[in-house]
Amino acid sequence: MPKIDNEATLTTLKKLHQEASSEKLRIFKGAIKSVFRELKPEDFKDAYISLTKEQGEYIYELLIKEKAKNIIEFGTSFGISTIYLGAAAKKNNGKVITSELFSSKCKIALQNFKDANVDHVIDLRLGDAMTTLKNITDPIDFLLLDGWNDLYLPLIKMLEPKLRNGAYIYTDNIAFSGSKPFVKYINSHPEKYVTQRLSEIKGGAELTRYKTSAKNE
Repeated sequence: MPKIDNEATLTTLKKLHQEASSEKLRIFKGAIKSVFRELKPEDFKDAYISLTKEQGEYIYELLIKEKAKNIIEFGTSFGISTIYLGAAAKKNNGKVITSELFSSKCKIALQNFKDANVDHVIDLRLGDAMTTLKNITDPIDFLLLDGWNDLYLPLIKMLEPKLRNGAYIYTDNIAFSGSKPFVKYINSHPEKYVTQRLSEIKGGAELTRYKTSAKNE
């Protein structure tokens, strides 16, 4: 299977995964607020909310295999997942468009992209993804949903007209309550979507394929 072979990319990913694994207490402090009120994105604005190394490698291998070029991400955070996407985009002569709500995370992510030598293939957009991803022009080969779960459904409805026939959607934290409307929508449209659960670990993950957008061919 294809593996990332750029030393700068590997070194940066190793560092970021180590930092993310040491931040479990900060994530717990954000999550525990749900005892008193509904959680908000601001509760996690300083925390790593990232894919695991295994998830990142799986996605990288899939993107290389599928020769995906137009890659879209919702939820940059500090850029771990985006670096995997960027590494694949480099190999495929493609690009990544990613969206992050917090400027503090964008600043750090941009430096991480430079350190990983993938910054030239990544377009990081600051703001609400419903706005920053609204005007996608090229047909989407791959969509990573790894942000605030409540936006999964409105985002897929907004981006669906731009999904290429055969496009893949990787959804992280699929078992969270905020993802339920998205799951219901995907499962209620088998004429459009074929989906499979990949994991139940860390909130669960699902891989979905869009199969009827012939107009985008």
